[in-house]
Amino acid sequence: MSVFSSRTSGYKAGVMLFFFSAIAFFVGYVTPFWVYNSTSSSYSTYQVSKGLWMGCESATSYGASSTSCATYPLHFDLPWFHAVRALECFSLIGLFAACVYALATNCCRSFPGPVTRILEALSAGSGVLGFIGCMVYVGVFKSKASFSWSFYLCTIGSVLCVVATIIIAVCNKPLPTSAVGAGGQVISLATISQGQSYTTAGGQAQAQPYWNAQLYGNPQAYGNAQPYPQAYGNAQPYGNPQPYGNPPTYPSPQPDQTVKAGYP
Repeated sequence: MSVFSSRTSGYKAGVMLFFFSAIAFFVGYVTPFWVYNSTSSSYSTYQVSKGLWMGCESATSYGASSTSCATYPLHFDLPWFHAVRALECFSLIGLFAACVYALATNCCRSFPGPVTRILEALSAGSGVLGFIGCMVYVGVFKSKASFSWSFYLCTIGSVLCVVATIIIAVCNKPLPTSAVGAGGQVISLATISQGQSYTTAGGQAQAQPYWNAQLYGNPQAYGNAQPYPQAYGNAQPYGNPQPYGNPPTYPSPQPDQTVKAGYP
């Protein structure tokens, strides 16, 4: 099972609220009903709705109606409107990153990791950016048009992101170092070391209890190690080697005597 099953109820509620706010913000971001105007006469009705990326017009005259929608041109010369769209784009990117991170850390893990505030930072920053963009939009259109449901979805989604962040931050506490069994039961290391039994595979398999883990005392401190090898006495210097005497001289060989011819 995932780590999410071992989270507290408050943390689960905060994460679910965050996903709900992200979906609401996305729907309001892409739909063309931020503002809505309608004019009517005795025989015709003209309706105009606008969003961040496209606008729609609908006309009804003598029972016949027609609707057309078109995206805004690239040279749409309204700096404040580009600023609103940029804020909402950054907010949507942050929400998407926060959703991916929440799924990765809660649904793709079997063991708890260290407590981080990445999810809270992403969700809070995205909510604040989205809310600022909505307020800029209000400052321009407050007396010119009627706000419609797309605008309210973005605004509510931004506010709920901040609320979800507060709930997650309060309930995001470190989990004990433990293993999560197949049935969602947290098996702590203290339970195993104390010999308590636990179940796995949804409570179907009963594990055998382990013996109590004995705590070992501190290792005994040994005395100072004696330096070795032992120092030997000073080596006695040997005397100079005795010179050898000159080799004995042998007598020079005498030349052979000359033998006279004939004998006496």
